[in-house]
Amino acid sequence: MAHLIINADDFGMSNVFNDCIIELLSNGKITSTTVMVNRISDCQKARIQRLKNIMETMDVSVGLHVEFTYDQHLEQIQDQYQKFIGLFETTPSHLDVHKEHLHTKYHDIVANFCKSQNLPFRNHGKKFPEVATTSRKYFYGSIEDFGPIDEWLKGLEDGQFFELVFHPGRYDPHCYSSLNAQREWDLGHIDSINENLKKYSIELINFNCLNTSKTTKVKQD
Repeated sequence: MAHLIINADDFGMSNVFNDCIIELLSNGKITSTTVMVNRISDCQKARIQRLKNIMETMDVSVGLHVEFTYDQHLEQIQDQYQKFIGLFETTPSHLDVHKEHLHTKYHDIVANFCKSQNLPFRNHGKKFPEVATTSRKYFYGSIEDFGPIDEWLKGLEDGQFFELVFHPGRYDPHCYSSLNAQREWDLGHIDSINENLKKYSIELINFNCLNTSKTTKVKQD
């Protein structure tokens, strides 16, 4: 079987999105999420507590969705990492980068931080020495047509590790995300995947599995 992580990005951007992610995690339809700690406000305290409860009682991974807003990139990673610990009283399961296509030249900084903390880093298209990650670049699932997702899932190799990234939610008129009403596409796609796990010969896992899997680490020559 292929090993698949279904990760929901953007926890913290909106309570509407948060509720959808919590529901999907609770129902076992996704296995992972990443949190935008700089977006967490007092009105989200109840959702943070619900996510903490899920972390304590279910086999899921909750990582840090790093945002870069100014030039001191390592400083921002360290600051958001500490904020995550302050919120959840534990370290993140893994790191990835918000709007990663705008920050590709800084991925090595994130990877080095992950290496120092022994944490996985999303495969954004490049692997880094001694940093756990998936077997190939993540697949972006926030698209209208399920067809490309279906074809990608059919091609996953047995024994390898993969990540499918979604941005699930429902329309939030108070959120200015570039993805808003479109997030409902992801809810349907996630249902379709879960209804057909046997057809795809997929086992759902999470990023905690990568911490113990030597096969996902890139070794230096």
